[in-house]
Amino acid sequence: MNSSVTAISTTLAEVDALPVTRLKVELEYGSTGYDREQSFVIKGLLPEQSFVSMYGPSGSFKSFLALDWACHIASGIDWDQHKVKEGAVLYVAGEGGFGVTKRVRAWEIRHQGANLDNLARLGVPVFPANYDQVELVVDYYNDIKAKTGQDVKLIILDTLARCYGGNDENSSKDMGAFITGCAAIQQLTGATVLVVHHSGKNVESGGRGSSSLPAALDVEYRVSRDGEDQQALVLACSKMKDSDQPEPKAYDLTSVHIRTDSDGDDVNSLCIIPVGRPPSDDEAPPINTPRWKAYHTALWQSARSRTETNAPVTYALIRDDLKALGFDIKHYARWMEKLVDEGALIRDGEMVSMGQISLEKGES
Repeated sequence: MNSSVTAISTTLAEVDALPVTRLKVELEYGSTGYDREQSFVIKGLLPEQSFVSMYGPSGSFKSFLALDWACHIASGIDWDQHKVKEGAVLYVAGEGGFGVTKRVRAWEIRHQGANLDNLARLGVPVFPANYDQVELVVDYYNDIKAKTGQDVKLIILDTLARCYGGNDENSSKDMGAFITGCAAIQQLTGATVLVVHHSGKNVESGGRGSSSLPAALDVEYRVSRDGEDQQALVLACSKMKDSDQPEPKAYDLTSVHIRTDSDGDDVNSLCIIPVGRPPSDDEAPPINTPRWKAYHTALWQSARSRTETNAPVTYALIRDDLKALGFDIKHYARWMEKLVDEGALIRDGEMVSMGQISLEKGES
C-alpha cells in the first residue's frame, strides 16, 4: 500500500455521500433488551464499537496512556483491574513513529516480554475526511486481521491535529467531515476509534476546536498532569454516553532502561504503572456537575468553543450552531435558560459568556 501523505481537498457534502452500508434491522418494542449488557474493550472504560476522544495539553502523557491501553488490548492483559477483551490494535502515530517504538519496547520489558504481535503501528497520519483514506484504513484492517487472526478492536489516531489534513479545527463543516469519516471507519471495521486530541487554551474547557466533536463522541476523557513536578497523570471522564462515568484516578509513570547506545549511554523510556490512586492535585477535574441531555451539552460546548477561539458568543450564533448540528431548536430558549439557571452560562441580553461549571456530565 502507498503510505505517502497527499493533500486533502474534500467537502462535507462529499463525505455525507460516502457509500456506508445500511442494513435493515429488526424492530424492538417496549423495554425489550433492557438487560442486555454493554460490551467493552476495557470494561467500564472503553466500550466496543464506540467513538472516543482523549484530550489534554502537551506533556500530559496522553499518548503514553493511549499506547498503554493499546498494548494491554493487544496482549490481553487486564488494565488496573478492568477486564480487557483481547484483539488486534492499529496505532496511527501521526506525529512520527520513532519515539513510539521505544515506548513499546519499554512496555514489553516492564511486562516481562508480553506478546505484542497483535499491535500494528503506522508511522504516518491518515485523514478520515477523505474517503480514499477511509478505504486505506479498511485495507490496513484487513491486512492486520489476516496476519494476526484477530479482529481489530481499537484504532487510535494520534493526534487529531495530524490526522485532520490541514483543515480548520474550529469549522463545524470541516470537523463534521472528520467525524463522518471516523464513523465510516467505525462502521466498516467494527473497531472502537480513539482520537488523541489537544486541549484548548483553558484545559478545563475541553478539547480544542469545534464543539461538534464532543457532541458526537460516545466517550470523552481528560488527561492532565498530577502536579507540575510529578511523572504522573490524572485520567478523568467527562462523558460516558451509555454507562456510569468512572471516578478520576492518578497513574504514575516509571523510567525503563531499554538499551545502551553506540556511545555507551543508557536509552530509557517512560511506561505507565496501571495501578490507580487518588489524584494528589487539589484541583482534580470536577465531575459532579448537573446531568444534561445531548442538546444541553452541545449548547454549552458551542459557547465554550467560541470563547476559546475569541469568536463572537451570542444567543443567536449559538442557536445557529445547534441548528447546523442537526438539533430541532424549537425549545432552544428553554435549554439556554436551564444552563443559565445552573450557572454553566451567563447571559446578558444577546451576549453569552461561560459560567462556573467547567466539565459537563452529559446524558443523551
